[in-house]
Amino acid sequence: MSRPSPTRPTLIRRAVLPLCAAVLACSGALAACGDGSPEDATATASSSGQASEPAYDPCDSLDVAAVSKTLGQRVTMNRGTKKVSRCALLPVAENGPTFGLNYTWFAGGLDAAWKTMNIKAGTVTKPAVAGADSARLVVQRIDKKKRHSYAITGFIQNGELIQDVNLLAPAPYDAAKLRRATLLIMAQLSAGASAVSASASASASASG
Repeated sequence: MSRPSPTRPTLIRRAVLPLCAAVLACSGALAACGDGSPEDATATASSSGQASEPAYDPCDSLDVAAVSKTLGQRVTMNRGTKKVSRCALLPVAENGPTFGLNYTWFAGGLDAAWKTMNIKAGTVTKPAVAGADSARLVVQRIDKKKRHSYAITGFIQNGELIQDVNLLAPAPYDAAKLRRATLLIMAQLSAGASAVSASASASASASG
């Protein structure tokens, strides 16, 4: 059964989050959004909310210990509350890096979604992520009143599932470790998405 696809503006609001995860207030532009605060990088985990979608939570895919080891500092998982779901990795130490994760189901794919975005800042690459159909990594150094911070947004597509991870790290930071940790999270999300897809296919075959 095909899933209803969100409209283009809906997709941008839900899945294609900007650096600092402020797309809701910035009309879908990655550049110059948000105020650089850690709260901006931990948006509520979301989906398009269709009943036909497999149950999914990006936090289920994460190996927090492995992420902490790659970062060189501890982070803890935050799943929000029963009323408001959330998937975030929060720093144990003060002023540490923060990761916020989101997702949506979209049949058009990441490449189609990417064409709708007007990215005016940051360095964009296409990392190879095992199991993923497509991926993008956007890196930006934010300078607000001489208080530097480092932001990375990673997008990953597995079939109709598009996920994103938004990192925000205030100075001082180790850019190489932040990038490796973000790529590790993307790899974990891809593995988790593949598992969900396989389970859904098996269930569909059994019911058929």
